[in-house]
Amino acid sequence: MHRFAPLALVIALVPVVTRAQWTTGGLFSSSIHFQACAFHTVDSGLFVYGANNPGPSPSATEGGLLLTDNGAQSGGYYVWYEPSTNLEDIHVKVTGGRPLYMAAGHELYDRSIVVRPYLFPAYPIGFDSVRTGTGRYYRAIRMRDDLVAFTGGGDALGNGIIDISTDTGATWSNVAVLPGQPVSRLHFVNDQLAFAATGGYRRTINNGVLLPDSGAIYRSTDGGLTWQQVHADATAGFSAVAFSSSTNGVATRNDGTILRTTDGGSTWAPAVNNHAGTYILTGATFRGDGAGFVTGYRTDGSAGYILFSDDGGATWDLNYSTATLNSARRLYDVHFYDTAHGYAMGHMRPLRSNGLITAVEEEPMEGFSLFPVPADDLVTVVVGGPAEVLVRDAQGRVMRRAATLDRALIPLDGLAAGLYVAEVRQGGSVRRQPFLRQ
Repeated sequence: MHRFAPLALVIALVPVVTRAQWTTGGLFSSSIHFQACAFHTVDSGLFVYGANNPGPSPSATEGGLLLTDNGAQSGGYYVWYEPSTNLEDIHVKVTGGRPLYMAAGHELYDRSIVVRPYLFPAYPIGFDSVRTGTGRYYRAIRMRDDLVAFTGGGDALGNGIIDISTDTGATWSNVAVLPGQPVSRLHFVNDQLAFAATGGYRRTINNGVLLPDSGAIYRSTDGGLTWQQVHADATAGFSAVAFSSSTNGVATRNDGTILRTTDGGSTWAPAVNNHAGTYILTGATFRGDGAGFVTGYRTDGSAGYILFSDDGGATWDLNYSTATLNSARRLYDVHFYDTAHGYAMGHMRPLRSNGLITAVEEEPMEGFSLFPVPADDLVTVVVGGPAEVLVRDAQGRVMRRAATLDRALIPLDGLAAGLYVAEVRQGGSVRRQPFLRQ
């Protein structure tokens, strides 16, 4: 994965490509599963976790909140924890300059719990917990504003539930029961348009995984008060849903399939996933610049994966693998504070981005040719077979895109003089070559 050096520096010296990738964060534990995070400044935020496995006895679990004030570069601080709990999601709103966090989880999947602000006058991050019922559990939470919040999860009958609070999490009431499978994630596109994914995977004892045999996607167009099913699958559940606009979004399925919609969730179709394999997909998000990221992992714990899309979720490639690490081999979710600060939550420790990640992971292959160099109004890229060719600018943005069977003639008119990179995607692999436009 690469970020291209500033243009003035590149021209003054030689074409240079600098590496931007995922690195391990300083938060570390041999038993903690970091499951989600939220940040109220570029470096200050909270991670939710569940320790060990969710069973079989109350002493086998502990859930809580960890605070970082340096972007998880080093360690963190416990600000709330409690035995027998497992926190699975967190969200934040900043109101009046003050961060307002809420987290959701459960006691051994049998009692739903929300961790909400407790307003200590001299300390902006203090928390108390609210139990909202037995025979039920939460896996998701989203705040619509500083008063209204929604939680999603399941009940003892195996159905999905969505609850609402209109008093900053103090009291909760049910607004929807979704038959078939529990809610795994909630996503609000705006104040009125929201989506719920149901049937996601669930961790079991000894790091096992329960994979439901069905799932669905639900949509709300009235701010979360009512929900309608817009897609269902009879073979696999959905772990997450994310939108980059009111019309464009994706959903991750437990069998490694990514579905995409371009009409606001009315219809869904499989996206192209160039990283085929036996693994489950977990979290999904779109960065502020439109780049998409999806997390997943092999159920044997040998590797976690981050997938990347720069075309609105239509095509996905491997962005990062944790196979060489001794931690983070199970990745549960992904979050970006801004384009250069991202986090992937995993078992034992989270990952951090160390800059603007703009490309898929490169694989060694024989080179391709392009001419003329330097280029003027047109560059020819010879690839020797079916491929997709992209031209990126010095910040990694895609400026041109073409499909070819042998060679691509790419017009450069309208592009400023300077450094660009030709990127060839072929057979699931990626090759790049910098060139100058004069």
